[in-house]
Amino acid sequence: MELCGTAYWAWHPDRKEHEAGYTLFRRGVTCADRAPYHIIVSADNRFNFYLDGKLLGRGPLRGDLDHYFYDEYEGVLAAGRHVFAAEAVVWSEAWRRSAAPWAEMHAGGGFMVSGFAGNERMELPGDWLTAIDPARRPRPWKEAWKGNARIPAPPMDEIDFAHDFGDWKTAETPRGKWVKPAVLGKAEFRGAYQTDPDTPWNLVKRPLAQMAETFSPIAGILRGPGTLTLADGRLTGSCPAGRYTVLLDLGKNQTFMVRLAGTGGQGSCRLAYSETLFNELGNKTHRYPGTLGEQGYADLLHFAGTPWRYASFWYRTGRFIELELDLSEPLSEIELELDFITYPLGPFREFRQPEDPVLEKIYETACHTLACCAHEHFEDCPYYEQLQYAGDSRIEALVSYAVSGKDDLGRHALRCIAASQLGSGLTQSRYPSVFRQVIPEYSLIWALMLHDHYVCFGDAGLVKELLPHAEIILDTFERARLPEGLIGPLPGWHYTDWVPGWPSGCSDRGENVPETVLNLFYAEACARTAELEDVNARQEKAAELRVRAEKTLEAVNAQCYDPEKRRYLDSPGRSDRLSLHANVLAVLFGAVPEPERAAFLREIRGDDALAPMTLYFSFYLLSAVMKYGTAAELRACYAPWEKMLENGCTTFPEKPGPCRSECHAWSCAPAWFLLRAAGKIKIVSHDPVNI
Repeated sequence: MELCGTAYWAWHPDRKEHEAGYTLFRRGVTCADRAPYHIIVSADNRFNFYLDGKLLGRGPLRGDLDHYFYDEYEGVLAAGRHVFAAEAVVWSEAWRRSAAPWAEMHAGGGFMVSGFAGNERMELPGDWLTAIDPARRPRPWKEAWKGNARIPAPPMDEIDFAHDFGDWKTAETPRGKWVKPAVLGKAEFRGAYQTDPDTPWNLVKRPLAQMAETFSPIAGILRGPGTLTLADGRLTGSCPAGRYTVLLDLGKNQTFMVRLAGTGGQGSCRLAYSETLFNELGNKTHRYPGTLGEQGYADLLHFAGTPWRYASFWYRTGRFIELELDLSEPLSEIELELDFITYPLGPFREFRQPEDPVLEKIYETACHTLACCAHEHFEDCPYYEQLQYAGDSRIEALVSYAVSGKDDLGRHALRCIAASQLGSGLTQSRYPSVFRQVIPEYSLIWALMLHDHYVCFGDAGLVKELLPHAEIILDTFERARLPEGLIGPLPGWHYTDWVPGWPSGCSDRGENVPETVLNLFYAEACARTAELEDVNARQEKAAELRVRAEKTLEAVNAQCYDPEKRRYLDSPGRSDRLSLHANVLAVLFGAVPEPERAAFLREIRGDDALAPMTLYFSFYLLSAVMKYGTAAELRACYAPWEKMLENGCTTFPEKPGPCRSECHAWSCAPAWFLLRAAGKIKIVSHDPVNI
């Protein structure tokens, strides 16, 4: 039987467009004998798909409307009755900034199924039934969290068990009002020509594996009644009536799915999650005593004296969980179980340094940080944003290549960000993203990511596919060249690093003037893209790009180098603006003459007059020291990560000291350099130059 008949999108007839909430679908299938099934599924916003109550998969993979992904499931059904079921959520419009994640790009509600199960077609509406879940709703951030930062991540849940449908995924006759779905229109598949598509979702097959979920034991009960205990890493027992909190330590910061079940109870439970505890002054602390309170974001459960079961629809993040209970009647038979969830990058390569065991701990923590920032794409941080930024993704991709030998997410990141390219020629800084943001520097970093991938995997086909995007980016920058030879400012956010004294992290201090850092990135992107042009047998274009690179470096040396200070300035003519960033890149990207690079690097690393780097830009410092420094100097560069471990960090944060995010992908960089120094990374093309 063919996989696809005429597939349709459908939805509950009483659901309004963009109406936030959970919509349920189910269809029974009866097989006389063992029979195959082969089904494709998608939904707007998201779905969980089940067979006889067992989760088959979560989707769709995050993309955009022009690359809207569907999942494919196949297997064999035993003789007898089976139920396929799905729960689909709409998180409302992201532009409201309170009810939907920024990394999700949708059109407002819909469900699509096609394929067969045994001898039966599975297309909608067919024998499918749908119901509105009256028990569960997405919980807006203004209710779920009282912190100061904006939260672009998916919202929390609120569930009232008095209205729960119970075993609707498996019951022969489920509770609730079930009706026939209303057809929205014919499903459109990418590559099939349509003058006027019937529906807005341009479907394409999911290119990545499902996220992996593995049991994660709870480490300890920090506070709570003696009626609760840990059994094999699961919280079990009962909760008496009253108002009090239960505080749990997971042992390390992580991303996880929540499963909480029990019986009875009248009242509520605020189920809060946080990367740290907070002391009596409201400051973060990695060690007990402390509390979460409203500074941890939370799901909210309402009990109705019946058996109940809660499973989070999307992952939660944190090291600590706090149950804030307000019960007029006790809860019994409680079981809380967590599953660590990440993209299946592992197993990670072994790294051993018995003579310096702290390096092993740095490597282990860097790998865990990467795992917590890798789900359906690379993410900057799992607690707040869950957005795929090019600046973070370059580091994540290299670390993933090194620690796992896999390039799934790296290839996906390259294609995603290429798809974000605007008419201006620049890519968006992060993608997928409902809110458009452009950081010109990140377009150049994307071009370097493409070179990185070729150096590590030698995939000329990917180069041929994506090189035109890099050419457009570089041509855009070249058009911004000023008469004096430097590349001038381009539209967008001129972010480089979160340096104290740099407004919005911009090395131009917000004045919209030429930046040394941007010019050095442009020169490097031209030089490395020229190598990819050689791979593509475009020697004339390669020669042109090499001329551009050399011309830019000459302009940097003529206008941005102060011979009296013997340092590179952040902007031409501004001798009061000095940073380690510009000077390290001058070494790494070739502005400093070859014989002088090692000595110059040693000088600038000890120069307190230079604005310091944070953890993100330290990737480029580590690159320079690995190439032009000594092993001892490289070891000294790991001191900030060693200090973070001493302070109790179990993932590496956005920056040392007080900061927003306690798990930030760009801080996993040491894993790449530790494995390179140990000779564990195989380079399949020519010399890796500056990666």
